Amino acid sequence: MNKKLLAGVSLAAIAAASFWACGDGNINQMSGEDEVMLRLYALDPATGGPSSELVTLKNDALTSCKEDPGCYVQYQAYLNGDEPVDVNPDPIDDPNQGQQNQNQNQNPSSSASRDPFVIVEKPSSSSMIVVDPGDPSSSSMEIVSDDTFGTCAPEKATISKGESVKWKFSPNSKFAGFDPVEVAKSVYAWTTTGGVDDGTQKSTSSGNITYAASGQFGASVVVTYKGANYPITCSPLQVNGFPITCTCSVDGGDITDDQGVATWTAFCRSQANITGYTWDGTDLGATAETYQHLFEKKGDTYTPKLSVANDDNTVQVVECPTLVATDASAPDYLLEVDGGQVPQDKIKVANAGCITVAGTWDNEYYTPSLTVVCDAKGSGVSLTISHGTDKPVTGQGEYGVNNVTFDLGKVTKGAISFKDVCISLTGAEEAECGLGTK
Repeated sequence: MNKKLLAGVSLAAIAAASFWACGDGNINQMSGEDEVMLRLYALDPATGGPSSELVTLKNDALTSCKEDPGCYVQYQAYLNGDEPVDVNPDPIDDPNQGQQNQNQNQNPSSSASRDPFVIVEKPSSSSMIVVDPGDPSSSSMEIVSDDTFGTCAPEKATISKGESVKWKFSPNSKFAGFDPVEVAKSVYAWTTTGGVDDGTQKSTSSGNITYAASGQFGASVVVTYKGANYPITCSPLQVNGFPITCTCSVDGGDITDDQGVATWTAFCRSQANITGYTWDGTDLGATAETYQHLFEKKGDTYTPKLSVANDDNTVQVVECPTLVATDASAPDYLLEVDGGQVPQDKIKVANAGCITVAGTWDNEYYTPSLTVVCDAKGSGVSLTISHGTDKPVTGQGEYGVNNVTFDLGKVTKGAISFKDVCISLTGAEEAECGLGTK
C-alpha cells in the first residue's frame, strides 16, 4: 500500500500504532490493518464509498494531526491544502527526552485516482498542543496578545493538598516568525515551587508535581527557541486544605416592598476557621455572610460572585442564585379581591408566569379558603401551580386540564396579599386562571 498521513487519532482497540488518514495513492493490496478496520467500519454498501463512521474517524484524525507537532511538521503542506512533497521528512528530536523518532512514512507518488482512506503509522513527537490566543485550552489560561510568545498554566486551576498536577506551556501560533518545527525542537527548563516533581517532564509539560501543603503556588518555564531564551511566568495554582461547604440563598428584591434591596446570605462550615468572604471581588472579612444589591427597576437581574477562605489556605467558590427584581405595585399577572365576594374574571398566564393575588376582604363572618384555579388547552398538557414552600399542585391531560386548584389558605377581614403564585406549563401556550373559594 502507498501511504500518506493526514492526521492522528489513536485507535488502540484496533491497532496500537495505526491511524486513519485521507489522501491520494493506490491501494495495491489489502494489509492486515486494513482488514481489521473494514471489519469494524465497513464501507457504505449503497455507494461503495466510506461509511459515516469512517468519515468521522477521518475528521477526528485531521483535528488531531493539527495538534500534534510531529504530525503537523511532516504533513504541513497537505494540512494547508497543498499537495504533499514527495520526500521522506527527517525525524524530529525531542531534546527534552533524547528520544528520536524512528518511524518512517512513505509519501505516495502522484495519482489521478484518490483513495479516501488508508492506514498509516503515527510519527513519534513531543506532546505539544498549539493554542491560538482566542481559543485557550484551559480555564486558567490567559488570552495573550500577538506579540507574546506563549502562556503557561496548571492543567487544573485548583486542587486539594496531596494531589498532583502538571504545568503546561502553550505557544502562541501568531507570534512573529512562529515555526512549529523550531518549537518542537525547543528546550524547556521548568521551575516549580512548593511541590515534589516526579521527573516525568516532557517538552511542553512539566512532570507531575505533588503538593503536600495548601496555599497558592507558582511555576515558570524558560523556552530556548531559535537560540533565544523566552521566560514565561505561569498563572498560579490554588492548593486547598480543609474543605469549605457553603449554601447561598437570597431574599427581597421587590422595588416597592423592599425598596429594591435584595440580600444574599451564605451559610458556610469548615474544620478550619473562616477568614474571609469575598463578594464581587472585595474581601469583606470573616463575618460578612450577607451581601446586598440595590435594584433600580423591575426585571433587572443580578448574580453576586462569592468566594470563601479559611486559615488552611482553602478558597472555595460559591454559587449564589440569580434574582430578578419584582414590583408589587406592578405585577405581571394580578387577580384582585374587592369586598366579600370572589370575582369570576380569569386572566391568561404564560408558562413561568407568576400571579399576585391582592385586595381587601370585608366579610368578617365568611372566611373561606381562597384558591387559584387554572385551565389549559393543548396536547399532552401538564400544569403545575406553586407558591413559596407549599406543596405544588399538578394536573395532566392528553387534550388539556381543567380546574387545577391551589389552596392559598383562609381569608379574614382585612388586606389580602399573596405574591408569586407561579405557573409551570408544558403542552400548551398559556393557562387561564381565576380565583375560587372552598
